[in-house]
Amino acid sequence: MDDKRDKVVALLVETGLIDRLGFVLRFAQSRVWSDLVTAFEPFGLRPGHYSALLMLRARPGCRQQDIGEALGVQRPNLVAMVEMLEKRGLVARAVNPADRRSYALNLTDAGLALLDEMDEAHRAHEARLAAMLGPINPAVLLPGLRRLAGFGEEGDA
Repeated sequence: MDDKRDKVVALLVETGLIDRLGFVLRFAQSRVWSDLVTAFEPFGLRPGHYSALLMLRARPGCRQQDIGEALGVQRPNLVAMVEMLEKRGLVARAVNPADRRSYALNLTDAGLALLDEMDEAHRAHEARLAAMLGPINPAVLLPGLRRLAGFGEEGDA
């Protein structure tokens, strides 16, 4: 640990924040997110873009609105995101034949190829996280984090 980090940890210990779950989760989230943002920098994209591309690979032709709802992205931000992905040639947008008031989105061949590369960067990110966790198995940690995030009912494994 460097001197600055030592001082931060000492202050957290002194104040008792080091033992408060919410505070420690926030510091951990910041460190994890920073690593993920760095992992995607070579692609000129951010984690939100990656999430949207993943959704399109899993559900070709889904509505723009569905992506926004699943990822918690507000409409104006989602429109800007999709426009950027479209300009880069990663996503194709067309009027949804089932609902002409909405757009259906699909990955292009370039989008699929880039997503494969980003998957590799994400696997490396996950490996770094596993190394940071040391002996803690991520599969043991994930159910509790999912519950905290509201993705499962209390008591779910």
